[in-house]
Amino acid sequence: MPEHIRALLVVLVFSAGVFAIARSAVVHQLIPETTFKRWRKLWFLVTLALFLSHNIWLCLLLISAMLLIHRRQEAHVMGLYFVMLFVAPPISVTIPGFGIIDHFWVLNHYRLLALTLLLPTALSLARKGTTLRLGRSRVDWMVLGYLSLVSLLSFRDVSFTSGLRAVFSLWIDVFLLYYVASRSIRDLDGLRHAMTGYVLGAMVLSLVAVFEAMRGWQLYLAVKDALGLEGNLFGLYLFRSGLLRPAGTAGQSIILGYALMVALGFFLYLKEFLRRPVHRWLGLFLLGAGILASLSRGPWLATAFLVLVYVMLGPRPVGRLMKLTYISLFVLLLVGQLPFGQKVIDLLPVIGSQEQFNVEYREDLLENALPVIGRHLWFGSTDFLLAPELQVMIQGEGIIDIVNSYLGVALSFGVIGLFLYVGAFASAFGQVLRGRRLARKIDSGSFVLGRALGATLAAIMLIIYTLSSLFSIPYVYWAFIGLCVAYASVMNASASTFKEGAR
Repeated sequence: MPEHIRALLVVLVFSAGVFAIARSAVVHQLIPETTFKRWRKLWFLVTLALFLSHNIWLCLLLISAMLLIHRRQEAHVMGLYFVMLFVAPPISVTIPGFGIIDHFWVLNHYRLLALTLLLPTALSLARKGTTLRLGRSRVDWMVLGYLSLVSLLSFRDVSFTSGLRAVFSLWIDVFLLYYVASRSIRDLDGLRHAMTGYVLGAMVLSLVAVFEAMRGWQLYLAVKDALGLEGNLFGLYLFRSGLLRPAGTAGQSIILGYALMVALGFFLYLKEFLRRPVHRWLGLFLLGAGILASLSRGPWLATAFLVLVYVMLGPRPVGRLMKLTYISLFVLLLVGQLPFGQKVIDLLPVIGSQEQFNVEYREDLLENALPVIGRHLWFGSTDFLLAPELQVMIQGEGIIDIVNSYLGVALSFGVIGLFLYVGAFASAFGQVLRGRRLARKIDSGSFVLGRALGATLAAIMLIIYTLSSLFSIPYVYWAFIGLCVAYASVMNASASTFKEGAR
């Protein structure tokens, strides 16, 4: 049996298992049954197209048609966007040009979702007078300022057509996602739909991650071969302590851990609506197992930080923090007594001893990048990789890996670009804290949602310090920033209604 057929069967079995359990957990409690069935059907259809179409163009055409058909039935498009975000690996194809134009654009899975789901929704929102106007939020100004600056700087040292292509990609990748996430969601039901869609897709990804780590077999590499794609686009076989670092549809193990960490943050809120305790514990266990299976210390550390911030943003934070500390120490001591315990401890961040060169590389990268940033302080440069300080950072693969999203922005767009970039995150965090204060007076569920969003955003801000913005990473955090704006808007509206009712 061909490998892609065997991989397809495994993926279908895992997907069917997750959706079967999720149906009894989320239907009527989080989303309607018709929405769940539509998402489930589309997940299976897209998966079949990936493994069986045998042509990248036919595959993208089939997926586009299915998304366009199902979009019209969605009351909350971000739920469908999120559930589809991890159904496919980061496959891409270059749209060829002619004459002096080398190529028109690079189309990938994420941009396909933007064009079929987000663009029609954005056009519809722009025509409605009730849509929250751009500029009403401080986050809007940070995002628009960042996009405008990057758009202007995209024409440096390149042809006019290359600059236009970069600007077009930027606004499709970032603005569409932020705009639809922040404007299409107008109530708590919309937020729950979006978060449920993300968690459902992440549950399948988590199960795939555990399987890949245990069996040493990357399932979605078969998609690349079945579609005739060449090169190391995603899914390299990397090992740590004798175990495969899984990739699933995320492309890399650290990105997989990042994606599942965000899902865990969402689930901390969604679990409040699950009536059966077994569903709550099963969800936490599955997502936690996937994060552990990623064998990536950045996501492990960020997950611990997420839980810490979540506790600190809740009631009685000091007492709960002490309890969490005691439990963590007990678990660490218990693991140390197991036969494989020392190997596990060696993998842990900060106290572990495995592959310390990754930590040292990141420290050296920061130290060497600072003088390069200083020479192009305000607006960065396009040739920063040629600087002598960074040339010494070339790795065995012959590349310089800027494994720090903040450094990447500062090197490319200077401190002004970094200020706007960080400002978008910081302003969104401020919006969540303000919404959380309003929610305290409205209902406990909205307050828990504010805790979950604030803790997850803080964890995202931490983890992108340790990785570059590849594949799904920026799509997740720009969408998340949009959700934070939507949450603040919903809380403002709810607070106004609450005051009116009190009168």
